[in-house]
This record gives sequence, structure tokens and C-alpha cells, in this order.
Amino acid sequence: MNIAELPLLIVPLDLKAHEMARQLAAVQSTVQKGKRVYLNALAVYAVHSYLKWLQIETDLNYSDSFNPAKTTLANVADLVIPGIGSLECRPVLPGEKTIFLPEEVIENRIGYVGVQFSDRLDSVQLLGFAPSLDSSNPPQQIAVAELMPLDTLLEQITRLEEAIAFLETDDPVAVQVRSTIQTQSQSNIVAQLERIYRTCDEYEWRYAGGEMLAGSTAGGEFTRESADRADTDLQDLAEALLEKLAEIWRDAA
Repeated sequence: MNIAELPLLIVPLDLKAHEMARQLAAVQSTVQKGKRVYLNALAVYAVHSYLKWLQIETDLNYSDSFNPAKTTLANVADLVIPGIGSLECRPVLPGEKTIFLPEEVIENRIGYVGVQFSDRLDSVQLLGFAPSLDSSNPPQQIAVAELMPLDTLLEQITRLEEAIAFLETDDPVAVQVRSTIQTQSQSNIVAQLERIYRTCDEYEWRYAGGEMLAGSTAGGEFTRESADRADTDLQDLAEALLEKLAEIWRDAA
């Protein structure tokens, strides 16, 4: 079934959602921060409700957006999908045509959902999905018109789930990745590899993947400088891993 055809593009916001949002907003130091946290929490709760309806597990308690200390310091609207990663649920206010991306939501995200608010806060509209970004050259915003249908989010979750499962196997490539990459979670690595698979030509996999793995071994900074540290072994590993994942994803298609 195509998720874009399902009726739950409009998600109601119940009293529980508003009460949780009010509690988070109440501890903020300014009215402006309180409003931001309130809307972020409602956006996250709406996506949580949508995925729950689709029987996809989420965890609000482990999401920074529902941690009072974290929301005081950062403009985050993340929703943790256990075993997969963090999905960013960005509020879109009435009349806005773009989704603002704070610096703190670029890395460690499997993708972004646009959540449209109206003047009334009794429901929101889920606008669509954008997959993970290149954190070495990230945009400051995403145009609403460029969002993909929500079924793309489910495809992304499935891909990442398959890739993470592969990294837990005894395949020699998976074993080598686990022994080599220790500073990044598997979900973050897989999300970046999926981006490379999706956006790069196959002949670019070796260089782009090697650069990404070099950044992971250096603390997760995917920068141009990290490419200089991507030696032949890392490039070999990246190429072999992407070939394995491409085979898995093509077979599942």
C-alpha cells in the first residue's frame, strides 16, 4: 500500500500531547524558547503517533526533544526509532514554504519530516520526508516542495534496518567494519552510506565512502580534511561495504 494514499496525513493532537509540550515549555528561560519547544514537542508527538499507527516503534523518552535539559540548550525536534536512529520532525508554520534546519540537527539524523501547523493546534499535516544530508556541506533549509512522499520514510527505515542487520553478521566485511569504526554508532554510519548509495555514482563510492569512514574513525567529522586520512584500506572497506549493501537493497526492491 502506498503510504501517500493513506488518510493519516492529518494527525490530531490530543490533550496528552499538549500537556507534555506544556511541561517542556514551562522550564524554558524565555517565552520565545518556550514557544519553540512547545511546537517542536507537538511536531515530534505527531510523527510518533503516525508511526505508532503504522506499528513502527519509537521512544520519546530517549529523544532529546523530550529531555528538558537538552531542549534548553538546542533547537531539536528528534524522534528516536530504536535500533534505527533519530528522525528530525521540523515544525512548519502557516505560510512557510521552507523547513529551517538548525546546525544541531544536521548530523546523526536518518532524515527529516515536515510537520505543518495551522492557526489552531488541534491537528497537524505531515508534509513529507527528506532523507539524511551530507553533513560536510549541509543546506540551511529544505523547500517543502522538495519533500518526498511519506512512503519514502518507510522505505528508508527498511533500508537502514537491513543494513544494520548486515553489520551484525559474521560476514568478513561486517566484522571488519565493527573492528574499524568505534566512534560512530552503526545507525549513523549506515545513514551516511545510504546517502552515498542514493546520491553518488557507483564509481564515486570508493572515495566518498572512504572519506566518510575516515571521518568516523576521527570522531565523526565528515570534512574534506578527513579525506586526506582515508587511506587505501578504508577506501577498500567502504567500496566492499557499499557493494554488499547495494546487493541487499537491490534484492529487497
